[in-house]
Amino acid sequence: MTPIGHFMCASAVAGSVDLLDEKETNLCFAYYGIFLIVFAMLTQFYAPGKWAMYVHDQAGNAALLFFLLYWGLKDGRRQLFVCLLIGGQVLSAYTHMFDVIFLHIAGYVPEGMWRPHNIMHTPLAGFLIPLAVLPLARLVFRRAGILGCYFMMTLGYFLHIFADTVTYDYQVYVFWPFSGWSFTLISVFQRPDIISSAFLGNPLYIFEKSTAENVDGFIVYRAEVAVNIFLAALFYVKAIVKRVLAAGTKNG
Repeated sequence: MTPIGHFMCASAVAGSVDLLDEKETNLCFAYYGIFLIVFAMLTQFYAPGKWAMYVHDQAGNAALLFFLLYWGLKDGRRQLFVCLLIGGQVLSAYTHMFDVIFLHIAGYVPEGMWRPHNIMHTPLAGFLIPLAVLPLARLVFRRAGILGCYFMMTLGYFLHIFADTVTYDYQVYVFWPFSGWSFTLISVFQRPDIISSAFLGNPLYIFEKSTAENVDGFIVYRAEVAVNIFLAALFYVKAIVKRVLAAGTKNG
């Protein structure tokens, strides 16, 4: 999933559990929508390539920096949301550097687990890496509480890991290093679908990592948008039910 896609995913989850209020969640959704529109316009002039990765990164970084700077020192609720973003967009994302270092030392890309995304994209890492940075995070996010801070960073890390399985053909080794059992969800989004392919059949949304014209695969994945639309739908169902129940209580 793209960096901006991870932001949208985290925002939808945060809105669904009232970590963000309805207005704040809507603004996050709007930001993601604007990104998609701008990206779609750019693809009309430039074939998706490495430039697209910079667009993904900077759009995600801009959202992260905004909340880090303007919410990082505010109340506990807002600090918890920042911790969620850090877990999903910093800790889980920049551990890819460990993959790069390992593969550079090894001199090759071994089969199985030892591929980019696999080494640190495991549940064990999801628990340990937030724990390792918790003392530093605690110094900044004092109002979030130590358990809340750790939980939200871990939740963000896990959201990142499992969201990636719908767009990348990289297995998640759930019980590593105790077992080699793994899984991925990308096959769900790789099945032929004539209706959706006709509706979304352009380089902006594709199932595969890359195409012959876009060998680097720097695009927005159809699966990413589908998952985020589903999460947004859950949020709005929850918001509608909340309003209906509130109106019923008031009238009663």
